[in-house]
Amino acid sequence: MKPQDAWRATQGQLRVQLHRATYDTWVRDCEFVAFHNGVFTLSVRNAYIKDWLEKRLYRSVKHTLSGIFRQPIDIEFVVSNPYIPEHPITANPIGTSEFGGIEPAAREYVEENRDWNPRLNANYSFDTFVVGASNQLAFAAAQAISERPAETYNPLFIYGDSGLGKTHLLHAIGHKLDSQGYKVLYTTAEQFTNHLVESIRHKATIDFRDTYRNLDILLIDDIQFLANKGNIQEEFFHTFNALHSQGKQIVLASDRHPEDIAALGERLRSRFIWGLLVDIQPPEFATRLAILTDKAEMQGQWLPFEIAELIAEYIEGNVRDLEGTLTQVLAYSTLMGTGLTLDMAERILRQGREPRDMSTMKRRLRVSDVIEATARCCQLSLSDLVGKSRNRDVVNARHLAIYIAREETDASLPEIGDALGRNHSTVLYSYNKIASQLEDDPELREKVRAICERMYSATA
Repeated sequence: MKPQDAWRATQGQLRVQLHRATYDTWVRDCEFVAFHNGVFTLSVRNAYIKDWLEKRLYRSVKHTLSGIFRQPIDIEFVVSNPYIPEHPITANPIGTSEFGGIEPAAREYVEENRDWNPRLNANYSFDTFVVGASNQLAFAAAQAISERPAETYNPLFIYGDSGLGKTHLLHAIGHKLDSQGYKVLYTTAEQFTNHLVESIRHKATIDFRDTYRNLDILLIDDIQFLANKGNIQEEFFHTFNALHSQGKQIVLASDRHPEDIAALGERLRSRFIWGLLVDIQPPEFATRLAILTDKAEMQGQWLPFEIAELIAEYIEGNVRDLEGTLTQVLAYSTLMGTGLTLDMAERILRQGREPRDMSTMKRRLRVSDVIEATARCCQLSLSDLVGKSRNRDVVNARHLAIYIAREETDASLPEIGDALGRNHSTVLYSYNKIASQLEDDPELREKVRAICERMYSATA
């Protein structure tokens, strides 16, 4: 493997291993420079990042890179275009008088940060966000903000455990308002802190304040990072006040309620609860199914429902784990050429997890649950579905109900036939008909998914 390819693969692994804010702040912009005598040389933007990586992340980066490169290696971080001041720079406390004239270092710093970038992830939009009971209120609030910024809830404070979609909603708001011409910035509290430290170091605090206080929309992730950082909280307090007093929209995300963020100044805490506080809960089973199906389709792959069900049963925690597991299953299938099989998915899921009985969900479902969900999704009455009508739409819906009942319950074919008033041969024909069409008919797959979602949601 080429050294530069090994570093790109290492970044991919670290993106999964590390908290997103940590990866984006410290690792994402590291660039491969050279590999010589067992030493990888990586360049970083400044000495502050170099020092942080050497003290905090060196072992993680080294271990991951050694595993991918398949030999023990050492790492050297170097600063690209380092600035060495003629005189030591002393960082004045936040809130004191502004620095004097702009020195060469400050000019360089300002030039590097002049081009505007809202820092939005193209994959995180309202269209790609799967809405369920666990996140419906947060989604509705985010949409309201994007339609009438600073006129509905200001600030909007979204909180919940890691990996539930808070960051996705912040980016979705940003995309919607950026497209309307608003000046938007997404950042994390950690990046805000680093930007402030850099501006002090380069005597460019005026530029820092201009950047943050002349925004239309400020989206701050992981705001809990400000805990125990008195001077940083002071600066953010003034930034918050400046934007809010100008009628500019602020959206904050945290892994906990403001009242539960320890060592957060009372002035900031009171401002965080000025607007609307909404929480996001772990997705329920039906939402997990929908997320898996949508993410697979976004990657151009069809995910058999029984595999989606298996993953959704195993992974109950957060969306990030759900997507990561799906990626594992799809990648293994592609790389090994095995196809998507239930046995293969079970083997992957059982690695490091307690075995689970997948028959429990099927035992909870009855044929009547399938018939009712099918009738509702196809906008038919129960009497239509179990009656003698030969209407084309009714017949197609009946075929779907038979297929889903056979796949998702423990009922036998004769039992399914009895529930629908059909004989064994008719039931078998209907099942085989749908099974043969699913692989080549995305609309049919979508209909099966929608019926199953409704069914599982009703029985959860």
